[in-house]
Formats: sequence, C-alpha cells, structure tokens
Amino acid sequence: MIKTSQINSKEMKFYSEICEKLNNKEPFKFSRWGDGEWGCMKGWKGKNRDGNEYLPELANELRAILYGEQDYYFGLQYGVLYNSELRDYVFGILFNDKHNWVNGDVLHQASEYGYLNVFIEALRGRNVVVIGPAYFEDLPYGVIQIPETNSYLKNPRTFFEIEICIDDTEWTDLVFLIAAAMNSNIIIDKLPNNVTAIDIGSVFDP
Repeated sequence: MIKTSQINSKEMKFYSEICEKLNNKEPFKFSRWGDGEWGCMKGWKGKNRDGNEYLPELANELRAILYGEQDYYFGLQYGVLYNSELRDYVFGILFNDKHNWVNGDVLHQASEYGYLNVFIEALRGRNVVVIGPAYFEDLPYGVIQIPETNSYLKNPRTFFEIEICIDDTEWTDLVFLIAAAMNSNIIIDKLPNNVTAIDIGSVFDP
C-alpha cells in the first residue's frame, strides 16, 4: 500500500500536504473552482453539464467569496485556462488575487495515479460526513443528503443538518466531504474553521 512519504512527485506535493493534515488532525478547507463556478460568476445563462442552473444569487455569493479574504485553499481546475470563453475573465481576476491557489484537480489525479488509498486511509478513524446526493449513502460515512441538482436552493435545510452534526458532542474532529457542484464553495466557505472541509467533486462517483 502506498504511503504519503512515498509520493515524491512535485505535481502531487499538495496531495501529500492535505493527507498529512488529515493524519495530524489539523483542520483545513479546500474549495475547487472550475468552469461552472467561473461561468456562473461571469453571468452564463442556463445550466451546466450536470443540470445545475447558473443562478444569479449563487453567482453573487461566489463573487463575494472570491473577493473576500478567506484563509484557506482555493483549488483552480486548470481546464478553465483552456476554455476560450473563460480564459481572459479568469486571468483578469487571478492577476490581482491574493488567495492561496492550488491544484484543484489533485484528488482526481491521485485517483488516476493510484494514490487515492492514501486519502482514504487518512480518513480512517475520523468523523467523516459526506454532503452529497443520495447515491453516497453506501459509503461508510455519515451522509447529509442534498438534491443532485440546484442544491443551493436547499441550503437552509443543509446548514440546519450541519449544525446538528457540529453541536453533537459525540461528533468531534469533523471532516466534511462535499459533493455539491457549484454550491460546494458556498458550503465550505460558511463552515467553521475548526472543522476540515474538502470539495471532493466526482472522485467518489465511480
């Protein structure tokens, strides 16, 4: 079994870092910014490929996060830099941005390279709660179920359930794994800094 110390690739340095933080029970937050988030903020109309609408109120909240002063990991999904509709918009924002930008695709790359077991092992023994659609219920973690699309509209209910987890004295040392499309960024930003919150995207979907 591969261990964190065996991952020597420069490309996967950040992956090793977050796995070490999980092993050391050091809280951190990691959000991911891809085509959907950038397109929503730019004012795209309609829906993304997964059926999530580019809601104006969602766009406003995403912009507020991006223009804020959050002290956590902002993951850039590099595919946006090859999107001709987004490239100039993204570069225009990043040029003056001071957030801690990292590789937003790191978990998916770890899966491709056969390193995902390091992440899974680091979660072992932690109080893990997945915030995602119903199909995550078979995972050996707690699950806060949200709609597969437009989960942003159900956030009051979602945050009510999150508060129950946080307030439960038996649920200390919390790790939230969020799979809520563009809404993941909203959830992560609003979670307290004494928990770990990770946007897992589609890495557990298979």
